[in-house]
Amino acid sequence: MAVIIKDGIIGRASGSFRGDILIDGEKIAAVGGSIYCGGAEVVNAAGRYLLPGGVDPHTHVMLRVGENSVSDGFKAATRAALFGGTTTIVEHPSFEPQEAPLSAAVERTAAEGIGRSYTDFGIHLVFQRYGDDIAAELPTMTEAGFPTGKVYTTYGGRLTDEEIFPLMLAMKEAGGLLLYHCENNAVTNGLAAMLSREMPAARESWPLSRPDYCEAEAVRRVLALSRAAGVPAYIVHLSTKEGLEEAIRARRAGQMVYLETCPQYLTLTEECYKRDNGLDFVMAPPLRKSGDCDRLWRALGQGDIDAVGTDHCSFSRADKERLGAENVFKSPGGVPGIETRMELLFSEGVMKNRLSLERFVAVTATNPASILGLRDKGRIEAGADADLILIDPEKSGILSAESLHQAVDYTPYEGIMVNGRVTDVWLRGARVVEEGRLTAERPAGRLLKRRL
Repeated sequence: MAVIIKDGIIGRASGSFRGDILIDGEKIAAVGGSIYCGGAEVVNAAGRYLLPGGVDPHTHVMLRVGENSVSDGFKAATRAALFGGTTTIVEHPSFEPQEAPLSAAVERTAAEGIGRSYTDFGIHLVFQRYGDDIAAELPTMTEAGFPTGKVYTTYGGRLTDEEIFPLMLAMKEAGGLLLYHCENNAVTNGLAAMLSREMPAARESWPLSRPDYCEAEAVRRVLALSRAAGVPAYIVHLSTKEGLEEAIRARRAGQMVYLETCPQYLTLTEECYKRDNGLDFVMAPPLRKSGDCDRLWRALGQGDIDAVGTDHCSFSRADKERLGAENVFKSPGGVPGIETRMELLFSEGVMKNRLSLERFVAVTATNPASILGLRDKGRIEAGADADLILIDPEKSGILSAESLHQAVDYTPYEGIMVNGRVTDVWLRGARVVEEGRLTAERPAGRLLKRRL
């Protein structure tokens, strides 16, 4: 049966207006001021915002680090994502054994997600080494629909500059795009070792070990390599004004740079580490100063930041306390956020006049879909997938671990009031959340093959 969603405030990256959307099967059939279709189901959206379903470009819903695993997995995490208005995610896989082929992480992630994901999902490649075998595999993987891959400049699976540069050239030849976690490994390791000796249990040691210049230096280095290779670069989870300024300078010099930030770097500060529950906020990069938050908000509103992901990584408070109580550097890093991204950005951005409605749609849906090759996602126009959400600006609530649907024992946004709540969600034309209630009978998300 066709569905007409009538009289909503339709938000698109290119402009907004009051109107109707006709859904026919899995696709948007028409968008206009007044649509009639005999026999169609009619949904009244008056007074609510009718927007594209959210596209989260950066999740870790099944991350494993050593013996530690996140709390949720595909089924629980993507179910929570629907409640929060996200209909598509792109997953960053865990590292595989060092000798494993590039395809191994993709195959394992696909096997976990198919039949368990409530949202549609894509998969990034992950690079933990580079050699002739990886270079030979790249064209096959990009052609198979996995054209984006992550490079770490820190952690055990990091790549050196001598590996990154030829990988850039190979990815360029294969038609792909590299995404970078930018922190200087020597700085983080050196400061962490010193602080582990001097003040290991102090939560404040965590941000001290990963200072703002640590991110900025790695951003500058990656962009220098990208400039030499003649390729674009996508910087994930940007957290500092210093890193932002490095990217803006590169853009002014003619480079193509995509920037992503996360709600935690817009709404929380390093003061959180002084709390009794300071371990909750162990993540990399760490939370920054209020000045960084303000600068990132301004860049987001002005169009200098392209996308907002979550870096959702739901290691539990129980595991953080069990492993990190005596030494903060042994705590697993990461925070949950897959359910809260859209409402936080709408409340703190649109409702507080930091973001226009158009910019909100751009950074939460249209831009990440476009950049990552999700051609039928993130936009409201005829022929696109009917992934849609309704947000009621008159509804509000306080975020808490108890009220959210995420399968983890805390939220970093505990006690924050959000104004504007997601009430209804459609995934490819099927209404999966209705008036705040999950109506999807089973996970129906699809693995998406992408082209840049």
